[in-house]
Amino acid sequence: MTDKEEHDDRIEFHEADEAARGDLNQARAGADEDPFQPTPEFRRWVAGLPPLTPAEIVAELRGLGYVGQERAARAVALAAHRHVRRVKSLFVDNVPRADLPPKQNLLFVGPTGCGKTYLVELLFRQVFKIPTATIDITAYSETGYVGEDVASVITRLVYAADGDPLKAKVGMICLDEFDKLASSNNRAVFAGEGTTKDVSGLGVQRELLKMLESAVIVVPTQFSHNSYQQKPLLSTADIAFVACGAFSGLKPLVHKRRGGGIGFHAKGQLSPDEIAVQYDQADLEDTVIFQEYGFLPELIGRFSRIIPFDPLKRETLLEILDRNVIRTYCREFDTAGIALDVETAVLDKIVEEAIRKQTGARGLRSALTLYLEDAAFEAYSARKARRIVVTLSDGEVRTRVEPKTG
Repeated sequence: MTDKEEHDDRIEFHEADEAARGDLNQARAGADEDPFQPTPEFRRWVAGLPPLTPAEIVAELRGLGYVGQERAARAVALAAHRHVRRVKSLFVDNVPRADLPPKQNLLFVGPTGCGKTYLVELLFRQVFKIPTATIDITAYSETGYVGEDVASVITRLVYAADGDPLKAKVGMICLDEFDKLASSNNRAVFAGEGTTKDVSGLGVQRELLKMLESAVIVVPTQFSHNSYQQKPLLSTADIAFVACGAFSGLKPLVHKRRGGGIGFHAKGQLSPDEIAVQYDQADLEDTVIFQEYGFLPELIGRFSRIIPFDPLKRETLLEILDRNVIRTYCREFDTAGIALDVETAVLDKIVEEAIRKQTGARGLRSALTLYLEDAAFEAYSARKARRIVVTLSDGEVRTRVEPKTG
């Protein structure tokens, strides 16, 4: 190679290096800017979102079979109304963002089987038909460790929006099992206690801080750790986050914080193993309680509203069992020309078992399925089955299959 060729190669390499640095600086400069600008088609889609009032939203939820939780349903309906109203103001009416309140993130606290996740999915998927991603947050870990990257939460929302990042920008993410991120009871060697890195829930909490706030996130396009995949930027300024959790063991902390004490000084008995507990709004307003439970106070502060869900009462469970469970089985058996007849006493027994096991509405279907299993096997196997009858005799649930006559 001649001196001139070597000199030209050096100039070429220098120019390529400068270009790469320019691209990097441009990417960094645009990190605080949203690269996806609204299109006319997107604006028309936003304008077509149903302009329901909070009262109409609650009525829609009741029509879809959501039972109980009057206090929570009203609060969530108002938050959903404000979210849609804010999105329309931004992208249809062109109201400056500075003139509007920030987005609302919600935290649902209540026992298992009380309808937290079901309410979110009904409201955003079926009432408003907004892109919605329900995430099991326990599958995620801090960036760089085994487990899904927290940023892929946004990836799932983009997939829920059929790959449209503009629709994903105004969607909703439900962080299910959010209470499992608590780190207070984790004393493993690699849980972050005394280590330089954290692979426990605390690391995920730190990753969620910027996401729940209005930030521009580097979003993976694939569910993998491939370094060569495309990673566009997406703003979370208009994405609503709803976190759901049972927060088992939180009630004793509330009791202690309010002066209940422990041991011989306890004011009233409160079992730490109690599942179906009830919270007042005042119980959840003290961030210190969540900090003692194992959450960063800054993360809890990202939720503008913490909504308590009550354990479902007997009357509510009976209504859910009749409207959402029994009718579903009746429709299934009806496709085979088989009728289903369940005595009222059986329904009472199923509800009593759900209350005793503290499983809420989640335990209703599994209990009925257990009782119907043998009868369904016989009915589907027989060519002339006419009806399945479920009765209660001497405290035991019994089933029989009646054949067709003639």
